[in-house]
Amino acid sequence: MSSGRTHLKWTDEQIDIRTCKSNRIIVEANAGAAKTTTAALTIAGLVERGANPKKILALSFTEPGVKAFETAFARVGLGREIVRQLPVGTVEDFSAARLERLEGSKVQRTKRPEEVRTAVTDAIAHAREWAEARFPGEFSLHGTGHLAVEGLLEEFGQIKGTLAIQRAGEYFSLTPQTASDLGFSFTALVIFKEYEHQRTNFLGGDGEQARFRYRGDATYDLARLLISDDPPFSWENHPLWVGAEAVIFDEMHDCNWAIFTVLRKLLEVNEGCVFLGVGDRDQVIHAGDGADSYFMKDGFDVEIGRPKRLPLTLTHRFGESLAQPLGRFASKAYTASKDRRSAVEVKIANTAEEILHVVEEATRSRRGLDEDSGLQDVAVLLRHPGSAVELEHFLILKNLPYETVGFKSFLERPEVLFIRLLLTAAVDLQAKFSTEMLLAAKRATWQFIGGTLPGTGGAGETSQVVDSATEENFRSFVLHGLLRDAGHSVSERILQAMALASNNIVADLPKVVAALEINELARRVFVRSSDVEEIESSVSGLLNVAKRYTSTSSLLEALLQYDYAARAKSQKESRIVLSNIESSKGLEFDHVIVPGVNKGSFDGNRPDERSLFYVAASRARNLLTLTHATGRASEFLAGFLR
Repeated sequence: MSSGRTHLKWTDEQIDIRTCKSNRIIVEANAGAAKTTTAALTIAGLVERGANPKKILALSFTEPGVKAFETAFARVGLGREIVRQLPVGTVEDFSAARLERLEGSKVQRTKRPEEVRTAVTDAIAHAREWAEARFPGEFSLHGTGHLAVEGLLEEFGQIKGTLAIQRAGEYFSLTPQTASDLGFSFTALVIFKEYEHQRTNFLGGDGEQARFRYRGDATYDLARLLISDDPPFSWENHPLWVGAEAVIFDEMHDCNWAIFTVLRKLLEVNEGCVFLGVGDRDQVIHAGDGADSYFMKDGFDVEIGRPKRLPLTLTHRFGESLAQPLGRFASKAYTASKDRRSAVEVKIANTAEEILHVVEEATRSRRGLDEDSGLQDVAVLLRHPGSAVELEHFLILKNLPYETVGFKSFLERPEVLFIRLLLTAAVDLQAKFSTEMLLAAKRATWQFIGGTLPGTGGAGETSQVVDSATEENFRSFVLHGLLRDAGHSVSERILQAMALASNNIVADLPKVVAALEINELARRVFVRSSDVEEIESSVSGLLNVAKRYTSTSSLLEALLQYDYAARAKSQKESRIVLSNIESSKGLEFDHVIVPGVNKGSFDGNRPDERSLFYVAASRARNLLTLTHATGRASEFLAGFLR
């Protein structure tokens, strides 16, 4: 230990965890209860008792979690010479390293959807051919599937994280019924099968070497090998034998079946290894890569053995006024540091404009505290990002800078760009898109319409023509060529909508959207029902925005100016954060606003809904503002209204 040990006062709970002699410990922590610091404190205790720092694995689920570890080491007084020896990283990085040792070479790792887009769209084409030959009419995705790529990658993450196919057994056969039994769409699973065949040949049986790995793939690939009946290694050269004396796993609430399979085998192979897992069971959101609360509850007992469970109840993030109702909501003990002050307010907000007033008050408060107070310390956390369209519009009008996290700004949403391009063509306006938005608008329009251009060799050549066309050329020639090749019902709906829009009367836009039947078009180009629901919400928001303008052309003019304004803003400028709740995990803000906590849209007993609300409410340091519509307060608010 370094002589520079900090002089923080540790709580009795932290001391109990640090000094616990059990080989299997799970720390059931509350939000903001210094989970990572406590994990680092435990590592310091192990080193003091003689453990070799090189043999203590400090693992986290995310890269920010790894950085939090590094900060925590300094906080608990671990010297640099010791920290340099500690193997610290994500479970994904650890798995990739063990696979490299097994495979004898590095495999390209990718993190951005753009890097695997071609692999996904190629898989879609092959999957459609396979499905139509065996189960005609069951494959729901039309066209190239470009708009569905990001949603499909998230679906793949859940399929892999849950080890759904492997756990279904060796006799699993993919049919619409078996897909439904697993809880996934038939279309997504067929595409997944083809994608994995391209990526690894694992499912094709032609080899074991992956061609590339996307986020989460290393853990999945390693877990798949670990449960294989014929693994490519023996016990003597097992890839998980690292001589580990301890494994410290932070963010355990993000654990899924693939991660747990690696952890379980790691503890089995490294006999006598100490394990400490730290997490908050109420932050388990199953949509995130297949996270499962099973492992924070009975799963560990069943799969590994009964651990010593220790609490970490004292939150340092917020005060008692938030800790008490949050504890009531989660039905668990919750205390707060006495030096923390926080407040909770519940307000009625029936419209986006009323929510804007709440946001404006928050920004005035921040700026009133200090000229340099960052707007990024004000966060609006959204259950349904599609509902952000009107709020974004008002923020632009008020010249309040903002950034979206976890979802696209309404200016970039494909359905908004598609409708904008159709309206621009219908009222015959010129140059209504910035260069960046035009390319996205052309691609979105092609995907919603479908088809290929007459005279081209198929989707590849059509894509080239779409991308290279000027705005005028696309509207005058390419658009009509696509409509000629689209199905009769699709082209008829779009032409009818454009005819209705040609009068330039903004009040007629609801009729235009109704004629498009945008939901039906969306179901053709997206796999997930949640994507279709968000599209319905965003289009509704766009129609409400349109009411503020005198004509369709004036709306389009305004949207063009918004495009340029969004591009012109300084990246260094302090901004309000608009985030979906999932992306706010692990973050905290001075003031958190959670709009739309309404009956029927953000309530119920489903674990994910409750966890999402818990995560959102527990991000606040100083002030939490919850809003609901008149007479529609969610049952989640009951404990916060006292």
